[in-house]
Amino acid sequence: MSAPFSSRLKQAPIWVGAATLIAALLLAAMAWSQSLSESGNTKTSPVAASAGPLDGRQFDASIVRDDANEEEKTRPLGDKLTFNDGNFSSAICERYNFKKAPYWVRVDDDQIHFLAELTSPTDGTMRWTGTVRGDLLEGTMWWTKKRWYWTIDVKHRIRGKFATELRAASPRSN
Repeated sequence: MSAPFSSRLKQAPIWVGAATLIAALLLAAMAWSQSLSESGNTKTSPVAASAGPLDGRQFDASIVRDDANEEEKTRPLGDKLTFNDGNFSSAICERYNFKKAPYWVRVDDDQIHFLAELTSPTDGTMRWTGTVRGDLLEGTMWWTKKRWYWTIDVKHRIRGKFATELRAASPRSN
């Protein structure tokens, strides 16, 4: 009597299947990323230190809760948003232990889209997304702080204007 069909099959360990799946996903992501950079004027990448199109720029921004009443909308919170050395930071958030963090950009013709996520050991996470067109910045900031008795999940609107260039002027050759 011969052994059942299934016992004659040699099965690879499960990690081989998982490694194959991960490799396929990585190859697909690399191909997608390459197709974006070759398809025209749109590029997406994490910003390398001092290399991004926003690096070295600081914006004076006003921040208003998305659910603010009319009176609150007339009194926005002022902030300085900084893109420097591949990191994004918010002057107000630094007071609450939110650390600067890497930012990502996507350049789309004359628009620069950005994303950054700041975290604080005591006050949660702030996810910043926005678009810069010329000297104007517009976007949103989601503040999330999870606690056992309630979760803060608040959306804010951001509007800003270019304030200063942080990079030192490059020396001119004579």
